[in-house]
Amino acid sequence: MLANFKEGQLLAPWRQGEELDDAVFRVAATFPMRVVRHRVYKIAGDEIFGFDPNAFVQRLVEETGTSHVWEPIPTRIAEGGWSLSFARATFRGQKPPDLQQLPDEREAKRCAREVLWDIWTKYFHLQPPQRDDKETYAHVVAILFADFVIDNLDLARQLMSVFGRGGKGVEPFTILTELERKAKGWRP
Repeated sequence: MLANFKEGQLLAPWRQGEELDDAVFRVAATFPMRVVRHRVYKIAGDEIFGFDPNAFVQRLVEETGTSHVWEPIPTRIAEGGWSLSFARATFRGQKPPDLQQLPDEREAKRCAREVLWDIWTKYFHLQPPQRDDKETYAHVVAILFADFVIDNLDLARQLMSVFGRGGKGVEPFTILTELERKAKGWRP
């Protein structure tokens, strides 16, 4: 990830052509990481990385004695900022998606559903039953999530419009903030 950050300039002193120096891999192998659950959406205060990229580069400087000056990398989403990140994959022989083309309604629903799920699971934690009844547990989770979506259908539709038609006139941060507020206080 850092190899391509800022057009590769962050790790430029430790790059020979397309290859990175062994020092980068040695530091990476022992560098402390923290668990940051992948979320489709992130809002102000959420961590961007599972490690401190500034400390990583500093350790490279210290261990290799290579001089390097860089602009510190923000490690959290800034106040008033937000980020949406959707992972997509194609199968062998399948044409990659055209990122310039607006998604269809089905894709807009899927994106909105992923964001709603992330928000709901961030605040609502249902403990699985002690006995091994996974089907009942899955059914209860599905019902409660559906209730959350129904309770916030207006926001879900606004979010869909952001993904489906380019969201002209709709501010995603406002929608995300309101969904977060409602999820914090939501009770079945």
